[in-house]
Amino acid sequence: MVQRSHHLTSIRYRIVFWVALVAAAGLGVTLIATLGVKTISIWPPPGRQAWQYRLVWTLFAVACVGFLVVGGIDAGSLGLARWVGEAGTIILGSMLVVGGTALASYAMGRLGLRGCLGLNAELVTDGPFAVSRNPGYVGDLILIAGYVLLTDSGLAGIVGGIGAVWFLLAPLAEEPWLEEQYGESYRRYRQRCPRFLGGASVRLLSSETA
Repeated sequence: MVQRSHHLTSIRYRIVFWVALVAAAGLGVTLIATLGVKTISIWPPPGRQAWQYRLVWTLFAVACVGFLVVGGIDAGSLGLARWVGEAGTIILGSMLVVGGTALASYAMGRLGLRGCLGLNAELVTDGPFAVSRNPGYVGDLILIAGYVLLTDSGLAGIVGGIGAVWFLLAPLAEEPWLEEQYGESYRRYRQRCPRFLGGASVRLLSSETA
């Protein structure tokens, strides 16, 4: 009876992993389709009632929840604790999770709800957007890495790695749309501010704090 219960639990865990993996991969496909096929435009979505909006945010919700659950049920499988110790994975992972969450939350607050949802909103170039055009995505990538380190989960690493592709590709799909929406203002912003982070980010941050 115990063995059968364990087997059923294992099956449920595998289902959670595969659902999360498919959802994360699906997000990547939406961007690849947007970037690679001229007749297809999924992200940014044309509006809140559009099928593109529902598709992307449904996949996003499933992938995020699945990523968190998989990390919990598969904790310790990656073996990073052998290199940095269990305390190391907890401390370093927690620092990255907190830092990434703080950065992403700050960026979302400055961007506003509509902008966070990929809808038309005001162009924001101050705050964290003064040193990176996509500080929210930078925070999300740090958060993903931190959670994989914190849980030390190989399966979370797979789901998170595939999900990270979306955050890396999303700006490529957004930039033509942003240029169309904001014109010269966005072109000047794009010239002076890096897509993610770089040497220009350090110089801009130094000038902001000077």
